[in-house]
Amino acid sequence: MLLAMARAMYKEWLDKDKLVLLQGWKRDGLTDAEIAHNMGISINTLNKWKREHVQIGQALKRGRDEINIIVENALLKKALSGNTTAMIFFLKNNWRDKYNDSQLSKEERELVLAKIRSTKAEARIKEAKAVVAERLGNESDDKLDELMDKLIKASEKSQE
Repeated sequence: MLLAMARAMYKEWLDKDKLVLLQGWKRDGLTDAEIAHNMGISINTLNKWKREHVQIGQALKRGRDEINIIVENALLKKALSGNTTAMIFFLKNNWRDKYNDSQLSKEERELVLAKIRSTKAEARIKEAKAVVAERLGNESDDKLDELMDKLIKASEKSQE
C-alpha cells in the first residue's frame, strides 16, 4: 500500500501550480537534489520522474533557462557598463573565433571537433552492434555486419 502511494505521488506534481513551483525553485537556483528534498523524494526518484513525465522535466528546464537568461542579461549589463572582467568573459564565450585563448587555429579547432563527432558516432555504432549482437544470439558476425551496413547506409541517406 505504501509503495503504491509513493508511486502515485508524482501525479500531484503534474498539477499546474506544482509545475510552476518546480520551475520557480529551479529559477531560484536550487539544485535537483534540493528540489527533490523539497518534494519529499530522493534525487533518483526525481530523475526517474523527469524521464517518465515530460511536464516535470520541462518545468525544471524552463526554470533553468529563465535563470540563465537573467544571468546572461546581468553579465551583458556589466560588460556594457565597462566591467573589464565581464567584457572579457562575454567576448571569449560569444566571439570565440576572435577571442579564444586556445593555441589552436580555427582550422585545428574544427578538426578537433570533427574528430570528437566521429568518435561519438563510432561509439554509437559499437553500442548498436552490441545490442544487435545480443538480440541475434548465436548468429554469425557476417549477419551482424550486414545489418549494421544497412543501418549506416540508411542513416547517411537520411542526413543528405
